[in-house]
Parts: sequence; structure tokens; C-alpha cells
Amino acid sequence: MDDSFASSSYAIPAGYSTICKCGRSFAQLNAYANHQRTCRKRKKYLSNALVKAKEVWTARKRPCREDERDETAPSLSPTWHDLDTATPGQTSFIGSEQDVCGPSESSHSVDDSGLLAQHILPQPPPPHMAESTLSSTTDHPPTSDTSSLLSHTLHFFVTLPNTFGLSRRYYGNQLPTHDPEEVTTLENLTLTPLDQVSWDQNTGGGDKNLFYPYPNKSSFLLGDWFWNGGLQKSHKSFRELLQIIEDISAMWWNLINDKLGSSAEGAGRLTMPFEGAGWKKTAINIKIPIHKRVDNPGVHDYLTADFFHRSLVSVIREKLKNQTHDKLFHYQPYELLWNGGPSKKPTRVHGELYTSEAFIEVHCKLQESQPEPGCELERVIVALMFWLDLTHLTSFGNSKLWPCYMFFGNESKYRRCKPSCRLCNHVAYFNHLPDSFKDFATSHFGGKGPGADFMAHCHRELFHEQWKIMLDDEFLEACKHSIVICCCDGIERCFYPWIFTYSADYPEKALLAMIWTMGGCPCSRCLIPKSHVQNLGMSLDIKQCQMLARLDDNVRQDKVAVSCSHIYDRGYGVCSNVVENILKEHSLVPTSNAFSERLGCLGFNLFIMLVVDLMHEFELGVWKALFTHLIHILSAAHTGDALVHELDRRYRLTPTFGHDTIRKFSSNASEMKKMGARDFEDLLQCAIPAFEGLLPEPYNRDILTLLFTCAHWHALAKLRMHTDETLVFLDAVTVKLGKQLHQFQKDTCIAFKTRELRWEAEHRQCQQSRSHVGEAEVMTIHQSTWRLKTFNLQTYKLHALGDYSTSICKFGTTDSYSTEPITHIEQRQACIHHICNEQAPHCVANEEEVATSPEAHFHIGKSQNYPKNITLFLQRNLGDPAVKDFLPKLQRFLLPKIKEILTGERRTTSTPASSDSEGRVFIKADRMYRHNLMCLNHTMYDVRRAQDIINPSTSHCNIMLLGQAGATTNLEYSLLDRACFLPMAEPDAFGFVDPSDVLRGCHIIPQFSQGLWHSDGKGVSNYAQDKLDWKSYYINRFIDRDMFMRYHLGLGVGHTYADTSREDTDTTVVNVEDFEDFEAEGEVTSLQDCGTDSEVSDSDSGSDSGNDSEDSEQCLDYDEYDTLDYEN
Repeated sequence: MDDSFASSSYAIPAGYSTICKCGRSFAQLNAYANHQRTCRKRKKYLSNALVKAKEVWTARKRPCREDERDETAPSLSPTWHDLDTATPGQTSFIGSEQDVCGPSESSHSVDDSGLLAQHILPQPPPPHMAESTLSSTTDHPPTSDTSSLLSHTLHFFVTLPNTFGLSRRYYGNQLPTHDPEEVTTLENLTLTPLDQVSWDQNTGGGDKNLFYPYPNKSSFLLGDWFWNGGLQKSHKSFRELLQIIEDISAMWWNLINDKLGSSAEGAGRLTMPFEGAGWKKTAINIKIPIHKRVDNPGVHDYLTADFFHRSLVSVIREKLKNQTHDKLFHYQPYELLWNGGPSKKPTRVHGELYTSEAFIEVHCKLQESQPEPGCELERVIVALMFWLDLTHLTSFGNSKLWPCYMFFGNESKYRRCKPSCRLCNHVAYFNHLPDSFKDFATSHFGGKGPGADFMAHCHRELFHEQWKIMLDDEFLEACKHSIVICCCDGIERCFYPWIFTYSADYPEKALLAMIWTMGGCPCSRCLIPKSHVQNLGMSLDIKQCQMLARLDDNVRQDKVAVSCSHIYDRGYGVCSNVVENILKEHSLVPTSNAFSERLGCLGFNLFIMLVVDLMHEFELGVWKALFTHLIHILSAAHTGDALVHELDRRYRLTPTFGHDTIRKFSSNASEMKKMGARDFEDLLQCAIPAFEGLLPEPYNRDILTLLFTCAHWHALAKLRMHTDETLVFLDAVTVKLGKQLHQFQKDTCIAFKTRELRWEAEHRQCQQSRSHVGEAEVMTIHQSTWRLKTFNLQTYKLHALGDYSTSICKFGTTDSYSTEPITHIEQRQACIHHICNEQAPHCVANEEEVATSPEAHFHIGKSQNYPKNITLFLQRNLGDPAVKDFLPKLQRFLLPKIKEILTGERRTTSTPASSDSEGRVFIKADRMYRHNLMCLNHTMYDVRRAQDIINPSTSHCNIMLLGQAGATTNLEYSLLDRACFLPMAEPDAFGFVDPSDVLRGCHIIPQFSQGLWHSDGKGVSNYAQDKLDWKSYYINRFIDRDMFMRYHLGLGVGHTYADTSREDTDTTVVNVEDFEDFEAEGEVTSLQDCGTDSEVSDSDSGSDSGNDSEDSEQCLDYDEYDTLDYEN
């Protein structure tokens, strides 16, 4: 905060006493403040008041503690406390003249979760069967559709609901023998990283083999830094570092790295199982069909490069024997039910794979089937999830990698997405056809190069030949007859692997489903014709997706077998008419599918596992295409690209949010250079303020409505926790999105003659010049030759948006994780991680208290490095409307806080003006202290703990409070909420906010179309810094999933405050720019922290005169905005 204000004479405020307790009087506040520091009578008076306050506090707390000791109510879990009886965190207080509370240990982390519903800490569903219900499914049918899958021999067991109303329902013949929820802690439910443990210095001289193959701890820590400490390192820089470090530079580092990168069989003494070991190398031989019309027809063998892969069964064994992972590995699926929704009936919650319908369906079928002869062991499904994505390793060049990752659906997705948990298993690196294959094919085609269809066929053959190696006989035997493994708890169980999902981009889905890319039936999940893929949201499209679902039945397999016979036995070409007549109807290809061939005998339908892909289908598909065409429209609407430049300027002015939720738009957004999926997501979340007002009506309104619907659909599709009600909303918004896209194409797109952008034309010309031999220079294309651009809706990616609700209901939500590894580096990292786990018992936690503990609702620093004298502060800002009545407001704010702590009653009404008869607050030495950051913890909609960092010196300065009764939001309209500053002449334009009342941080975007309030750049208040205020602001509800769900009141499971305020409350946004936390010296308290931490957010500043404020009200209709307070 800048304190360089112009000083002037200061008059003592009326009602402010300048007579000390010792009887001396002062005419200047400076002299009075200096005397207070040394006055013994005043110190004695305060000391007596503190002693009295301590006695009152102790007397009030003693019966409460006795009641807590006598309480015998059972708890659902020993890990989680009953929030209604939880002891509030320690606080320290400021005293008053009548009832002064004594200071306790200074602690600014306040935990009032037992007082406010919005601050309840996350907790898992009840981990113990505290009240298990054993009943036949015929007597008590469950609400889920999975009840039809149960036989009369299975029962269901229901747990009691927790604080959030979540309960679990198991299906089986007995209670679960392994419950990961028993060991689930708040740390597992927190998205904010906590303090890391430190190595115990006493273990340095222990057993040297603990760090094998490293000879000692120092060398191990250096190796850990090299392999796991980042990517910007090389062996050359490592050797240079070793020359500096003499003690360990003489070690055989190359030998150590070779041992780390070797498999378990060849690692010498390094024989412990760890992730990354067991890689195999297999030669791939494929059959190449040469048609009979050439000189050398027939089927020829072609040996490709070696295929690197791991045994799936060995990976499963390693996973189930890993003690760290076993604790949170779910052996039995369950239905997660919520009893707090709008219907007040048990509602199905969709999130994890182990709570999905698909998992429960397979689990019930296994439990109903006959066990292996003589086997009475517990039978468990191992849920496998595969991810395949082609990765380019360099920005320039052709180096690429095609890795295959495998996750276990029995583990939580929140842990799978954390690299530190190391739950991603790399199981294979698929090969492409080498460049030399063209020479091989050309030699057999009589010197004529092979066609694209022939090359595609050979590529499919190679791909599925590699998958046949992955799905080997050992894996097939495990799927049929299980793997018997003695788990970490000492119990033997039978594990049955089953593949649930396979995530990939559309070309790879087509490769896996054995269909032509964008053929007559382009969808990998249904047989809808290509001419109908644009009918998103129509009733016909919904029916066709259900009725025309692809099946891996005998009809499809017979067609493929006959076509393969024509090609390999009778010598027909891959795309001959004979083959096309058989396969063209459903866009099939003449290649035997590895999944169908290997797993078809188990009733496996390969098309079901091809789940939706939000990143490629929407963020890099539908939304990228829509954003690109909107740029075309802006370019066509105004000569000279002025509107495009204005759009880029608005994006650059958009403030950031969070650690990396919204990053700075540094480059021109319209050029879309080097943008990934997350960049296009940021563009969508901030698109409405950026596009508003650039085009005339009615096109402006139509585009804003479409952008709102796109952001609404994206937020719903990306939720980490869905309920049946939110899936209904998703279906409705999907229908709405389809209609608006067609309306946009019909009305808006046709009104503009859109052409290529300059960079698009130059890129196209560059590609054309490369295809012409001898053309070295690129000529400039005149604008008249730029090609016309139209908005195309006939794409598979648009059609795929209709499958999201079904996919979420069956397999859980869409969030997932991927990495870009290299094999030997992965082995070394995994080995080092294993050594770290082995050393865990020798580690000790830091003794210092975690400053950002998730139990506390907020944390403000304890330092007193930036003191401010209140008297001097008022002198320097004399006449500033932001500091008007500062001291009386501070008194009225703090006094009720002190009283509510002493009485233990929380005030819910507005604070009345206090008088001297009610008491006054003494601030020691008239000092307050400034702090730069506030860490704000909040419980998210998906019952996870997250943290926002409030920084008043940056754009991360806005906070959200629970609104007053009767407030309204635009839930039913395609509009963002707007807010504006109150005129400074208003008495409530500036005030104080208690951090305990803050819900979380929020994102505020200026309404660029309205412009700045002060066009000359001169503000009214130097302290409020209103010279750069905009006339109005947008409240971005789409900034993240949690913020979005706060606007759907009553649908967020973790938003418990909505249960009591669903009908009459709403959220209000406040800005904490110029945020300062003031605390009294010595008695600096969380109450003072609560005192001054908010400033307005979404409005423009007013002026300091009555006439100016009247003019302001004429310019803006404040009924259309949320008017918010400035902060003092």
C-alpha cells in the first residue's frame, strides 16, 4: 500500500477522547498517542481489565468442556469430529472498557467451522458400517437402475449419511473387508499442497543399503534432484555440477543410472518391486496383402521395429502389492447417494469410476456367477482405464511418441491426477510404420507407390497386432479365472481384470473401432449417418444415438471376416468394390479387431469403452471452431481489422485469477499461436466481456447468448461431481446449445461474408509452396484472393456432445490426466520414488505449524513488519472520502466481535451503532498492521478443500460473501451478473468485512463496452485508487467448477450453506483491492484481521459531492447492478 499521501493539519474528530486515564489532557493526537505508550496508570487499568476478561472467559468455557467430556454420542468415524461439538480454534482479542477479553497466544488462523455452515470441513462418506442394513433387494429395491441387475441372492448394505448427506450403498453377500475411507484424511481431500516432511538428519549414518544403488544419502538426494527436480537439466550440466561438489563427484554415476534404469531381473541387489520394471521387447511381424493385378501378388511378411511393452498382469500384481497404494484401493464398488438435494430424496452421485453404474454392473455379474471350483476367496474387479495419445516431442522436427497409459479405476481420480502419487502406469509405446515401408511396398507393386488406403490398412494391421501382444494369454486367463494375490492386509483375494474406458482422440478412436475416419457412419459409438451428425439436441438425434448403438455382434464380425478373406485369400484390393459392398454400409474396415478377437468370448463390447473426450471434442473442437469463425466475422464486419485488435486488447486487459486458473493473455488471442486446450478454455471463460458490443444488434445479443450457453455447457460437462439433477441440466443445456448453434449459422453467419484471416492465408500459401518443387520464395497474397470461410456444423465432434450425459452416468465424470514420459527416465524416477517410500519411517515432520492448514478457514500473517499509526493514517488521508468516519466505523465493527466471543453467540443481524455506555475498544498504541496476503480455505461443491490467495496489490483481490435475503441472480437468463461501485458520497460506500464471512475469492472482469469511469485518468480518492475504475464489472461465474455450482443453489453437495438459504439468499461479490489487515499491537487479533479486509469489487467509484453522485445515478441504473462497498 502506498503511504505517500499529502499531509495536512488534522482536527480531532468529535467524540474522540483526548484525556488519558491518568488525568492529563492533550490538544494533539500525536502527543496523546506517544503518552499512551508510557502511561503506567493506563497500562494498569488495561491489565485489570484483561484479568477480569480472562476470568469471564474461563468461567464460560469450563461448563462447555465438562459437557463435552460427558458427551457419549457415538461418532461415525474416529478420524472425523462431530462439527456441532468441535472446539473452535484459538483466537486473541482486543478489549473494551466494560468487558475486555484477555489475549491468548497470537494465532491468526481462525477455524470457525462449527459456527458457519459454509466452512464445514470436507469428509468422506462414513467409513464404518455404523448402521448397516441387510435386506433383500426384492424387499427394499434401490432407487438406482442397477437394481434390475441383482439376483435374489445379493443384498445391499447402506451406511449412515455424513454431515454433507452422503451415504454409501454396497451390493454383495457380505460387508466389505477393506474400506479405504477408514484411512482417508483431510489431507487426501485437500487440493492445496501441505508442508512436506523433512529428512531426519539422524538417519545419515544408518544402513547404507537403504539408498541402494546410491552409496549414501547425499548422493541419493542429488540423484533425486536430477531426475525428479524438473526437466531443464542435462548430463553435461550435471557433470559440471559434480566438478564443483568434490565429495561425491568421484562416484560411478553412469553405473548407478544404469542400475536405476534396468528391470528388476537385471538390477543386482535392486530386486524390490517398483513401478517401471518389467519392460519387454517384442518383434512385430504383419501380413501385407498385395492384390492380384500386380506382378508379385500374394501375402508377404514384414518385420517392423521392436515393440516395447509391459505385461498387464505384472502391472496389476505390482499395484496390489504396493502398500502405499493398497490403503486407498477400493476392492468393492458402491453407489454414492446424496440426501440433501432439492428433492430431499436419496439422489445418485456420479464421480468416481468405482461408484459408476458400469462398475457396479460388472461387480454384480461377477458376484452372481459361480466361483472357481473349491474357491471361497473374495472376488474383486480390477478396473482398467487406458489412455492413448500421440505426442510430438519437439516443436521443430518429426520426433514423436505414441505412449499407452493405464490407470486403475479402483483408485480415486483426485489421486490419479497428481503426478506425486505416481498412479499412471506406462504399459506400451506403440510403433508407426517406418518410412522404409514405402520402399518395401513399392518394390512389390512394380515400382508404383502404394496408395493412401493401402497404407492406412497396413497401419491398422500393425496397431492391432501390437494390441494382440498386450492382450496375451496370461491376461485372458486372468479375465476368465482371476489372479489370486495375497494383499497387503494378509488376505488372499481373486482379482478379475476388466477394461472399462479407453480415452483417445477421434482418429485413434476410429483406428480402435475399425471404422473409416469421417466415413458414412463416422461415430465410434453409434451408426448415425454422416448427414445427420449436425442435429445436436434434436429429439431424432437422441433417439438415433440410442437405437443405432454399435454392437460387436456376430453380424459385424462376419462382415469383417468375409472381407479379410477376399483380400488375403482371393487377392482383392483393400478398397475394391467387392470389399466396399460388404463394409461400406457401416463404415467398417477389413481388419480384425484385437479387442473383439481376444475378449469377445467374455461378452466384451469394445464400442462401449470408447468414452467421450472433452479436450479434443469441445475445447479443441467445437469451441475452437466457433471462436475462429467469430474472428472471421469481426474481420468481415469492419475494414482494417479494428474489431479484431479491440478484441485482443480486451483479452490482454482481462485480470488473472488463481494460481493458474486464468493466466495472462499476453499475445494476440485472435492469432491463436501456440495455444493448447487450457488456453482455449481460458478464452471461453472470459469471452462474454471481450465480445460484448463489438457487433451491432441483434448480432451482439445472439453471440453473447451463444457464448453464455457454450460456457454453461462446458462448466456442466467438466464437473468433477454430478448428481441426477445436474445431469438433467446438462441434457437441457445440450439441447439449447444445438438449437443456438443452428440459429447462429442460419442468422448471424449468413449476414457476413467471412474470409480467411491474414495469418491463415499466409499459412496456406506456405504449405502450398512446400508442395511445389523449386519454388523457394513465398509471394504475398492479395486480400481479394483470400478464400471464403463458412461455419461447419457437420462434424463428429459436435455430434459427440450429445453422449456426455450418458457417458458420465455410466463411467463417472470426464476429468482425467495424462503425462509425456520416456521409458528409462520413468524407471529411474519410479525407483527413486520407491526409495523415498522406504525412508518414510525415518522422516520427521516439520515442527513448525503449517501456516495454510486446511482446517482453518483463513490465515493472515503473524508478522508486525508493516505497522501503521491510526492517528497519522487519518492525518495523511484527511479529506479522502475513503477514510471518512474511519475510526467510528472501526469501533462499531470491532466491539460486537469482542462481545460475541465473550458471550459465545454469533450475531446474524447488522451491527448497530455502539455508544459509550455499551463500551469502547482500546487499540494498543493506536497501531494497525498491514499484511499482503490472506489464504482463504473453502469447501468445494465436490466435498474437497481448496484455497484462494487474496492479494490486494494484484487482480486477485476480489472476494465473495453470502448475499442478503431476497437477492436475485440471472439463473434463468443468458447473462452474467454485473456490479458497480456505490457513489463515494453514500455512507455505506466503505466499510469492513469479517474474513469469517467470506465464502471464497472470485473473478471480476470489467465491462469493457461501458468504458472507464474517469476518462481523464484522475480519480476522486487517492487511497481507494479509483482513477482506473470501470463503470461496471462482470462477475465471472464460469471461472471454475466450484464458482459455477455456487450459482446453482442447492445442487452443490459441498455447499452446505445452500441447504438453509436456498429460497432467500444469493451470493454477493466484494473486492478487496487495497486490502489491509489491521491489528492492535500486542493484542493483535484475528478480530482485527476480521475488521478491515474488504473493498468493493464490481462497480465504479462514485464522487465526493452530492451533485456528482446524482449525475452518476443518471448514467447508471443501480437497480440492474449489485452495488457493493468499498473497503477502508
